[in-house]
Amino acid sequence: NNSRNNNNNNNNPKRTHPLFALDPSLPSTATSYNVRPILTYPPDAPARYLERYRKAVDDLTVPPGIAAFVPEPVAAVAGAEYYGWMPPKANAVHGGGDSVLVVDVGGTCTTISLVSSSSSGKENGKPTKEILYSATLPSLGGDTFIDLLVGHLIQSFYGTDPYHQHDENDTAATAPTSSSPPSSKPALPHDPQALPRLYESSTAAVHELTRKSRTQINVPYLTVDWQTRQPRHLDEGVARHVVESEVDRFVSRRLVPYYSGLSDAASYSILSNAMPPPKDLTTLLSSAVLSALERTSRTPSSLRGMLLVGGGARIPMVRRAMKTTVEFLTGGDGMLIAPEGEMAEELV
Repeated sequence: NNSRNNNNNNNNPKRTHPLFALDPSLPSTATSYNVRPILTYPPDAPARYLERYRKAVDDLTVPPGIAAFVPEPVAAVAGAEYYGWMPPKANAVHGGGDSVLVVDVGGTCTTISLVSSSSSGKENGKPTKEILYSATLPSLGGDTFIDLLVGHLIQSFYGTDPYHQHDENDTAATAPTSSSPPSSKPALPHDPQALPRLYESSTAAVHELTRKSRTQINVPYLTVDWQTRQPRHLDEGVARHVVESEVDRFVSRRLVPYYSGLSDAASYSILSNAMPPPKDLTTLLSSAVLSALERTSRTPSSLRGMLLVGGGARIPMVRRAMKTTVEFLTGGDGMLIAPEGEMAEELV
């Protein structure tokens, strides 16, 4: 779905409801379709949630020109197939070789899903796709990079620790049953009006760092020095590796203890038990991907491919981490499908 990039013309055939996906094979004059999704769920998902979800799906009315109600990982795989990015199915040996691991790096979280062709039926002569496994890594997405860059600027400009309160609560973050996921958002209680300007400049800087190794952040009249009564301006150069170091530090100090606690409390593990505790973003993704394969009894060679999508997939550190993960699991990076530019976000 890419409705946010379209104009407000209701007659635009590409404008869709956010819960639906366009079937590229349909003619533009397609009217309406009565299609029910074929979905599978983790066996430990609460039954009451599945009941409500199925009822919500049953109550939906499919808009004109829309072929099916599908979850984002299935839509991403269908889009990659449509553009010809997926390798031939005959390359894999397990379950027909039609399983695709989808890593969706969104704004506030990363979701790892295993999508496979359903053995229960076909639709329009083609096998339907279903989700065999899905796990979400909260507090790990594109916004995490922006948050941590803002925190870095606060530390260097104001000389205060924007995560002091978070660090005091680190021990509580390991108890997933009683606490929320760790937050990457910094605090600036003594100058709250400066925080939106820092976020605006940091967002632009993170986007620029996807193309360059260094950028300059300039925020004039950010605050006032109350001793001299003079304005203070922020003018600081930031290298890409500085932001990446902040991300790896956040992963090792806050995310890994939280994810490990979730694995201990839940009936499934987000992280693999076959690997040591992750120490950075690369080892975290490797552990999470390996856990998905373990949970579904798949091997890396049985996959048709690993698809990297989402707005955060454009960040070089994320792409390198996934490339290293695929090399670690398969011995090469030929199985990685990582669309360039905006297409990584368009698929979801």
